[in-house]
Amino acid sequence: MINEDRCCNGILIQLAALDHSIRSLSNLILENHLYSCISRDLDNGKLEAFGEIVSLFRRFNK
Repeated sequence: MINEDRCCNGILIQLAALDHSIRSLSNLILENHLYSCISRDLDNGKLEAFGEIVSLFRRFNK
């Protein structure tokens, strides 16, 4: 779009849509990770999984 000298508004709208899509995908993967990997680790007594959860939420809430 930039190479085609398109309107800035259209470019910004596309970037916002891309950002939303990436965040949605990230949230889906995070949810799956919590239900599978983290759940399994906690069931196996790996309490360091709590630290991983906190780290992930801090990273995603920036």
